[in-house]
Amino acid sequence: MYQLDISPFGNYEKFTLQHPASGNGFALVPAFGACLLDLTFGGRAVLDAYATPQEMERNKWAKNVVLFPFPNRLRDGRYTWADTTYQCPINDPDTGNALHGFGMSREMRVAEIDLAEDAAAITCLYAGKAIDPGYPFAFTFAITFKMEAPGRFSVEMLFQNDDTQPIPLGFGWHPYLRLSDTVDTLQLQMPPCARVEVDARMLPTGQRTNYTQFIEFQTIKHTVFDTCFALTTEQPTAEVLLRSPDYGLCLWQETGPGKFNFLQLFTPPHRRSLAIEPMTCNIDAFNNGEGRISLAPGTSSHARFGLYPM
Repeated sequence: MYQLDISPFGNYEKFTLQHPASGNGFALVPAFGACLLDLTFGGRAVLDAYATPQEMERNKWAKNVVLFPFPNRLRDGRYTWADTTYQCPINDPDTGNALHGFGMSREMRVAEIDLAEDAAAITCLYAGKAIDPGYPFAFTFAITFKMEAPGRFSVEMLFQNDDTQPIPLGFGWHPYLRLSDTVDTLQLQMPPCARVEVDARMLPTGQRTNYTQFIEFQTIKHTVFDTCFALTTEQPTAEVLLRSPDYGLCLWQETGPGKFNFLQLFTPPHRRSLAIEPMTCNIDAFNNGEGRISLAPGTSSHARFGLYPM
């Protein structure tokens, strides 16, 4: 039977959903953007996560947080929608852009918890007020984390337009996976995709290049990623496979209209982990429209991705 433990984490509460017999489980902080602090399969932790509340509040590298209402970068933090120009805070000073939206650290409330013999789930909710002057629209965002036997972890995001006009939308997640002391020794396999070419400000140039370097398993070695990929698969899901000599993980994401049709890979300078980030849209999508969702009043958009050991 899955068990729930609620414990202090600095000024926050950490919710841990764990199956003691199998060693499967996960932990998160709903009040800090539903930040995931732990994910274990058979007792093996697979995340590079924040160890202390202070680390989480600094949020360096945006580890294991949700990204909405846009992922990745927004040129100059500015976009025009329905003939009105909006300005978002510049939080990526190196490039002069807005980065990762506003949802990373926003307080969410726990809307539902389900515990069963072979599954556990928790839904966190953000609703009821505009999130920032740069995105002054009414909406509800829900994220559900679920673990099922024998070891299948999934995340579903749902975004509902509560406004009286269509609103722009994009979302994603920012998991850092750690399977060894260095990513250099890991092997990676990617789905069919094209690399999004970027300029010095990490913004799309409009060009895409067919990417085949990791179409079959290949050791990462000294490859440096801060790279967006547009998925080209015609299948309903795409998979990224990552493995060490003794362990492997599959990250899958739904593809198709309004789903996770983009993927960002990032190797932090310490190279102890690899961020594999499912995204519904391209970099700067609020300006270039690539993958941007236009959500009509009273409608919603949802998409799923997940992880399992292989």
